Amino acid sequence: MGKWRLWLLAIAIVIAPGAVVAQTWPAQPIRIIVPYPAGGLSDVFARLIAERLGQKLGQSVVVDNRPGGNTIIGTQATAQAAPDGYTLLLTNAALSINPIITLNLPYDLKKDLTPIIYLGESLGLIVVTANSKANTLPELIAMAKAAPGQFSVAVPGLGTPYRMALEQLKQVASVDFLMIPYKGSPPAITDVIAGQVPVGIDSLVPLAPQVKAGRLRPLAVLSASRTPDLPDVPSSAEAGLPDVVIYNYNALLAPAGTPVPVIEKINAAVNDILVQPDTIEQAQKLGLRLGGGPPEKLKATIDKVADVYARVAKVANIKQE
Repeated sequence: MGKWRLWLLAIAIVIAPGAVVAQTWPAQPIRIIVPYPAGGLSDVFARLIAERLGQKLGQSVVVDNRPGGNTIIGTQATAQAAPDGYTLLLTNAALSINPIITLNLPYDLKKDLTPIIYLGESLGLIVVTANSKANTLPELIAMAKAAPGQFSVAVPGLGTPYRMALEQLKQVASVDFLMIPYKGSPPAITDVIAGQVPVGIDSLVPLAPQVKAGRLRPLAVLSASRTPDLPDVPSSAEAGLPDVVIYNYNALLAPAGTPVPVIEKINAAVNDILVQPDTIEQAQKLGLRLGGGPPEKLKATIDKVADVYARVAKVANIKQE
C-alpha cells in the first residue's frame, strides 16, 4: 500500500468517529442545564429554545434547572458531563464574570466548555421608586453627588452584569452609590417598590411590568439605543453615559470534547430557530435581542465581556473571593 493510501486511511480513522456520531445523533433525549431557578429569564428562554430544538431534531429536549453559586453549580455540572452532545448549557454573562471575582472555580472556562452559539443579549434598566424626585439619570447622579454614600442601589447578585454596570456608573459619573446585593431579582425589586432601597438595576424582563404598572420609574435603558418595550425611556447613551451598558449575553455551550459535527448540527438548528417569526416575537416579549452566528462569535463575545468587566473590577478593586 502506497504512502498516500496509508495517509488517507489515517485521516479516515480520525474523522470517522465524529462523522458516525453526527449521523446517529441525537438517539436519545437532550438536556439543557440552566444554572438558574425555574421561572427566570434564562429558564424561560431555555424552554423556548428547547421546544423548538426538539421539533427540529426529532428528540425531546428537556430543561434541567441547577441553580446556585452564581451559576457555578450548573456550569460545573455541564463541564463534568459526557461530551456526547446530550448535555448542553444555557447561561449568560456570569460565565465571563465568575473567573474575575471567584477563586478556585471548579471548572476551567477555556478548557472544559466549548461554545455552540451566541443566542443574543438581554437589556438592563435603572429604576427608582415611583415617588422619587429623580426623573432622569443625570438628576439621580446629581442627587447622589450631593449626598455621597447615602444612595443605595439594589442589584440581583454580586456576580451579575448588573453589579458591574453599577460599578461602571460609579466610575464614569464619579459618583458614590452604595451597592445592596440580593439573592435574585424578586427581593431586590420588592424592596425598591417598597422604598426600602431608592434605586435598582436589573433586567428589563422583571422590571418592565412594574414600570408599566406605575410601581417603578425608569430612568434609562443601559444600552446604546432604546428598546421597543419601553420606547419612551432614554438609553444611557442618550443620557450622556455611553459607557454605562449591560453586557448580558445569552449563550449555549457544551462540554469540551463534544464532537465538532454535533456542535455544527446544533448550531445550524438554533440559527434557524432564531430567525423564525414566532421566536422573534416571543423574544421581544422577554426583552431579548436575538443573535446567532458561528461558535466563534460566541467565543469572541465571552472574551470581550470578560475583558471589559476585568477592567471594571480592577478599577473598583473587586477581589476574587
